[in-house]
Amino acid sequence: MTLHFNRSLALLATLFASLINISAQPRLTSIDVFTTDSSGTYTGPDIWDTQPGNNYNPGHFDIWIQSSGIFLNGPLDVQVQPDISLPVGESTFALNANPGADYALIGISLFFNGASTPAISAFGPMLTTPGAHSFAADGAMNTPGLSSYSLVPGAGTLSFVSGSELVTLTDFFWATPSVYNQDQVGYFSTGADGQWDYVGGITLSVVPVPEPQVPLLVTGLLAGLATIRRKERTR
Repeated sequence: MTLHFNRSLALLATLFASLINISAQPRLTSIDVFTTDSSGTYTGPDIWDTQPGNNYNPGHFDIWIQSSGIFLNGPLDVQVQPDISLPVGESTFALNANPGADYALIGISLFFNGASTPAISAFGPMLTTPGAHSFAADGAMNTPGLSSYSLVPGAGTLSFVSGSELVTLTDFFWATPSVYNQDQVGYFSTGADGQWDYVGGITLSVVPVPEPQVPLLVTGLLAGLATIRRKERTR
């Protein structure tokens, strides 16, 4: 094979590698859960979040995240902020928090890759009995931000693209304490504290989304390789 052909093969291998994985895994770096009205607007007073130090404000409580029964943040408020890598496929997380007041509607905003604005926001009815989970995208202008009492627009979508991967919220629920009768956390630390928890959950789907120009480049390179090969055979 000629030098040109060898170089073309090397470039083709590089492009195929980029199709498989050209960016780091998306990371879940904060969660806000909050009370809403029928438009998804934050109504207050309660907020459950994963920002250290926010617990000093009335109505702010920590969210504790579990996967397969293992806490991924905590055990104290200073370690409450998560940094969870999301591999391709589905990842399901249980959420526990101490109760505030029960409300008809509850919202959630998910923050990724250290961003200060949500990439996914949703809201739906708070569960009072076991049953189906219902939720919709939340694009209200006023939803909680990361700082205490700050307000930011909801993401208005259940999906976003992180690098070359599409992240989608496929399940969300938040249930009153009587639904599951769990006591796994306190207000600002993991571990039972003698009160039944709010129990929630999220499922995130991650699928690869190759950049559109890469397949076109591969097609062009394959055509070029075929041309080089034909010329070599005619020599």
